Amino acid sequence: MKKIFFGIITVSVLITIPFLANGATFKTGPNYYLNPSAVIDDNLYAAGADVSITGTVNGDLMVSGGTITVSGPVNGDVAAAGGTINISGKVLGDARVAGGNIIIINSTGGELVIAGGQISILPGSFVGQDAKIFGGNISFSGEIIEKLVIKGETVYVNGTVGGDLSVEAREIKLGPNASVKGDFDYSAVTEATLEEGATISGIVNFKKIDLSPKGTDAKKTVVGFIGMAWIIKSLMLFVATLILFYLCGNQIKSIVTESVSGFWKEVLRGFIIIVVIPVAIILSFVTVVGVPIGLIMLFSYIAVIIISAVVSVLVFAKLALKYVFKKQSQELNWWIIIISVLVFGLITIIPFVGWIFTLIIFLSALGSTTNYIYKKLKG
Repeated sequence: MKKIFFGIITVSVLITIPFLANGATFKTGPNYYLNPSAVIDDNLYAAGADVSITGTVNGDLMVSGGTITVSGPVNGDVAAAGGTINISGKVLGDARVAGGNIIIINSTGGELVIAGGQISILPGSFVGQDAKIFGGNISFSGEIIEKLVIKGETVYVNGTVGGDLSVEAREIKLGPNASVKGDFDYSAVTEATLEEGATISGIVNFKKIDLSPKGTDAKKTVVGFIGMAWIIKSLMLFVATLILFYLCGNQIKSIVTESVSGFWKEVLRGFIIIVVIPVAIILSFVTVVGVPIGLIMLFSYIAVIIISAVVSVLVFAKLALKYVFKKQSQELNWWIIIISVLVFGLITIIPFVGWIFTLIIFLSALGSTTNYIYKKLKG
């Protein structure tokens, strides 16, 4: 069974390596800075605690880190995930951004997709296609050619929307410079506030969000189900982590050690894997490679994702021991694992910031897990 599993992984890795290695520049470290005069003529993959891209990237840019600044032009697509993200450079392609605090002041030629806590699209920003924004407090003061979709807690629109505007939030306000060329469909607790000067050319459709006692009771029921689901999920994760840790102890320790020692390098590797391999799988279904190989790749990918999700708890535990409790030599055991599962689970339910934190830990675990399997198969 073990040989079959590793055989499947081998096929997947060997097929997808060309997609990861072809035409790309990889940069990792605590800090990475691309100076203004530098030009990258292929795709750039970068990760670190502090990443600053002030030079030119002629391909796609994929970046992950704590603080990310992109002020140089990108002639392809941008994919960024991190804590604080500031994009002021011109992007010719699509931009997909996820983070805690996000500021955009640039021109995006393609589609814009953002998920975060605090999101600000500043005046002077331009989006050439649709935009989808999901977050907590959202402010849009740019210009978009087509449709704008926003879902958040509070939403402030003070820019130009060339198509329809669709908003779902607790509180919605349109500023004096807001101009909606299409319809305005929105759901909120009360009707949206339109400041003097705001214009809507199309039809306005309002749907009231129910926060009455009846609605509150329903929400309590939902929260109860969510709480129970969280408990069940934590128990399952704890059991799965213990089984994996005690059955494959030496292998798992090696993976965790590699993940912690080269954390940002593994985050970058995991980020590339989670973005590129699905594309490779899709291509395998529509090209000469064929459906059978595509299915093998798909199931192998799912298996690695599941294993990495479990490993991420152990990576979190080791990071906490190293940086919080200053006990680098402390070995993992069952009680450390159960505490880590509970704390890690609690962090995941923190809106936006918790999601970003756990995603970064998972990416590191995914990178080191995949690299370990690949080295074992290659050796």
